[in-house]
Amino acid sequence: MLQPVDLNRVERLLILKVSSMGDIVHASPVAAALKRAFPHLYIGWIAEDRHAGVIEGSPRIDRLHIIPHKALRRKPFGREARQVLMQIAREVRAERYQVALDLQGLLKSAIWGVLGRVPIRYGAHRMRELTPLLLRRIPIPEHPDRHVVQQYLDAARWLGAPGEFPDLYTSPSDAHLPEPPVEFPLYVPEEARRQVAHKLASLGVDGKPIISLNPSAGREWKRWDIAKFAELSDRIEAEWGIATVFVGGPGDKPLEERLRELKRRPLRSLIARTTLKEAMAVVERSAVHLCGDTGTAHIAAAFRVPVVSLYGPTSPDRTGPYGQRARALSKRSLCTACPKNQCVRKECLQWITVDEVLASVQPLIRDVGVSPHL
Repeated sequence: MLQPVDLNRVERLLILKVSSMGDIVHASPVAAALKRAFPHLYIGWIAEDRHAGVIEGSPRIDRLHIIPHKALRRKPFGREARQVLMQIAREVRAERYQVALDLQGLLKSAIWGVLGRVPIRYGAHRMRELTPLLLRRIPIPEHPDRHVVQQYLDAARWLGAPGEFPDLYTSPSDAHLPEPPVEFPLYVPEEARRQVAHKLASLGVDGKPIISLNPSAGREWKRWDIAKFAELSDRIEAEWGIATVFVGGPGDKPLEERLRELKRRPLRSLIARTTLKEAMAVVERSAVHLCGDTGTAHIAAAFRVPVVSLYGPTSPDRTGPYGQRARALSKRSLCTACPKNQCVRKECLQWITVDEVLASVQPLIRDVGVSPHL
């Protein structure tokens, strides 16, 4: 059986986790666990530019290598892509990493360990495509319904990082054990918080509690009906007197326009008006965050912000906001039209009602000290 390298004798380690935003958040505790166990270890991370900001500035990461994904995707075999590829490869080689830890298990992640000439390369998660030819598979079991954060931390434990997370699960029933506290080493600069305070003040929210909402998601079938988001926002404000603020990126402007049309009360929106760090700051200062299966759910969980998340076909047991499974709403188990392990219709997300979301939010606002005007 493969034996782990002794990290006491290693100076530089590179984590390969290039996307997506939520996945990077889920993997970030590995850097924290390794840094705590081996303080001398220089830890690098490589990620695509569209997602790298979520881990930028982390106190547990010494060097962040950023991949300009558009340059590589536009013409993957063109001259520009080759130049970018070699530039990043040289950058990685210059750091002289001795060990690479791939937490993605795809060719687009594993290739950087090869191009960076990292001599010891481990694969720690669902090795697919050609990765078995490029990586040494870490011998840890996979449990489909076990949370992915704990699966990633198994790799850190195998490499010798003790910690507060439990031993490897040995039976399916173990998947229901309480989730222990885990360090998510995300960073929000003070300037981002100041900018957010200014922008919220411009919306009439100055130091008051807010509930933030993200109506977007990476794929259409992960998006709850925008009309329900509008109704949810209106009812929170009308029934409880708490301001709601929408967040999202530049590509979500059409959703903002629909919200403006559908809402009966004035729309407070920072969609396309924040940097990623500022969006993180909005979530961080929220009393509650409401969203679908998207990156801000995991940012909220990392900051210990109560989050009510809405799931369709994907499993909240495995990829829901860490430590907040009870508030990850899903009706996938009620579906009889699709095979058990495959979603065909992708309609179960829309079965979640506004009343059900409000019922999940109500105890949270009392828990965080907000007094709703019922």
